[in-house]
Amino acid sequence: MNQLLRVAKSICKIAYWKCRYGSRVKTSWVQGFDHVSLELSKGGQVVLGEKIQNRGNIHLICEGNGRLEIGGHVFFNTNACITSLGKVQIGDYCKLGNNLVIVDHDHNFKNQDSEYLIGEVKIGNRVWVGANCTILKGARIGDDCVIAAGSVVRGEVPTGTVFYQKRENVMK
Repeated sequence: MNQLLRVAKSICKIAYWKCRYGSRVKTSWVQGFDHVSLELSKGGQVVLGEKIQNRGNIHLICEGNGRLEIGGHVFFNTNACITSLGKVQIGDYCKLGNNLVIVDHDHNFKNQDSEYLIGEVKIGNRVWVGANCTILKGARIGDDCVIAAGSVVRGEVPTGTVFYQKRENVMK
């Protein structure tokens, strides 16, 4: 019964998004959404695959000409925020942990000409991302990767890689 209620709530949310944003939102009607907020500026676009599920709050933001593409059968755990000013692409069958942040841009603190340095983020298929990860502009994660909890990812992560950051505890 809870799953049926969740799908019914998702259909209402998608209907609202379609009315508000029109063709800039492309998605199937059957999703497992709960507590998802979507912000699109005039040029922003979102493409959502089938059967995306989440456990808690998700914020999807596309500003400027940002484009967000999420594949099918993707699961988000609690507290995810994805912000796109360029392009963020997430493949099929990904599992994304708690407190995830994905951004395809940096603030341009060195130059007054432009507020942001805009790039892309690409996450392949069947990628598992642990809790408390940040995926930054320029990240390209191949298929079948594992990103360990607490990682900050920027740059290339080859297909089939287990990615982690070695840290030392310092006590004084």
